[in-house]
Amino acid sequence: MEKAEESAFEQFIKRNEQKTLNFLSSTYSALPNESIRDIIQDAYVALHNNIKARKVDGPQYPYFLKICINLSLKALRKQGNLTIVGINDTDIQQKNTISMNKVESILQVSEEQQAVINEKKQLVHDALNEMATRCKELLWSYYADELSWATIAGQFGLKNADVAKTQASRCRKTFKEKYNYLRSLLYDR
Repeated sequence: MEKAEESAFEQFIKRNEQKTLNFLSSTYSALPNESIRDIIQDAYVALHNNIKARKVDGPQYPYFLKICINLSLKALRKQGNLTIVGINDTDIQQKNTISMNKVESILQVSEEQQAVINEKKQLVHDALNEMATRCKELLWSYYADELSWATIAGQFGLKNADVAKTQASRCRKTFKEKYNYLRSLLYDR
């Protein structure tokens, strides 16, 4: 790789290492942190080699994450912590079996968790809908559009990044109050 490509690769590592570590640690909690760090390093090597071989055009996070996931699953299989549940005769042979009652109870819990998540999402939307347009736009610019405070200050005609942060802090406080109020109405019935 050329120096510019190497520099881009180093920036890619700096930008994505922590979020990848967090994702893998939470998704594959059976793996020790040391193993997860090794997996990430192996994925960097694989990505780097694929870029050099021109199999992929530069560092792409979804591609990198897929490498990490595949390496994590491989590590879990090696550890014996991965159970594969077959659906029909052509599926992979099961190491451990799970009763259908257990599967149904897991699915029921998943459905209940999804209902709670959907309820919370609706509360967030309702709280946001009750906020002033400027607050919604300011928070959206930071959290969804991932703009810097300086950019947001310029976009909203504010003096500087500190003023934008202060306004966002007030908006977050307002959001929290509205969210908690709506939540109390829902759960205190």
